[in-house]
Amino acid sequence: MSTKPEVSVIIPNLNSPIIDRVLLALQNQEYDMSKVEVLVVGLDELRLVANTQMARMISTGVPKQPAVARNIGARSSQGDILCFLDADCIPHPRWLRTLLAWYENPDVAIVGGGVDFPSGGYWRLADNIATFYPYLSTAPRGMREQLPSLNLSLRREVWERVGPFDERYPLPAGEDADWTTRARLAGYRLYFEPEAVVIHLPLREGIRDLWRHAVNFGRYSIKVDARYRKSLKFSYVFSHWILLLVLSPFLSALVTARVFSNIHLWRYIYAIPAIYLAKLGWCWGASAHLREKSNFNMER
Repeated sequence: MSTKPEVSVIIPNLNSPIIDRVLLALQNQEYDMSKVEVLVVGLDELRLVANTQMARMISTGVPKQPAVARNIGARSSQGDILCFLDADCIPHPRWLRTLLAWYENPDVAIVGGGVDFPSGGYWRLADNIATFYPYLSTAPRGMREQLPSLNLSLRREVWERVGPFDERYPLPAGEDADWTTRARLAGYRLYFEPEAVVIHLPLREGIRDLWRHAVNFGRYSIKVDARYRKSLKFSYVFSHWILLLVLSPFLSALVTARVFSNIHLWRYIYAIPAIYLAKLGWCWGASAHLREKSNFNMER
């Protein structure tokens, strides 16, 4: 690009089989893409993708967890607005335009978008609902306490003040909740715009994939992170592993019921058993974290 881009789209990528579709969807955005730079951070595989003319590859040489890849992309970017997009997410043609419209208001600093998914694939469907139900495209617009990083935008000055994603998170779980919580505690409002939609297509096709993903989300949840215990004042149940484990059937049922408070999800009522299982997995992972008294060497 001959001029400084206004927007940087940063994609952490680890062998995504649909990266070409992601790039094609970005190319077809209803926005002037000459003002946008697209950075794909990960293993050097773009040479295998035909549609690379509008993206720049930043090779990490070896596999890197998403927190590290996003930080590399942010440090290498030039835009005043940073948009984080995962490599298994297909953005709607109006995705970028809808997100960026919020920044016409100078008081807006962070905006996350909505998540949608195909109805096929039972376990992937249940995983998407269990993980992202507060952020689905059918959820109400408004402020949130956290936002997921698969569809997240922010002003560069926010990044510089809050700091990067915490690279001590070893897996793609928890690092976005940590970052957006730090931003909220720093005084920023987290806005959610459901119409800035991405289609999430993760490679989680079976019960083992769903269980492992849920356990990891529980293990690295800020609700069991000692660093946030005082400032966020979570329920007492998240302080004791035995109590959390004993109450996990009740808590899982409660959260599953809360998921279906969104009437748009009633058509997926057949997914209740798998969603309940995912919530049990979350409790199992969170309990394991408390039992090990582990903050994975993350004390500040």
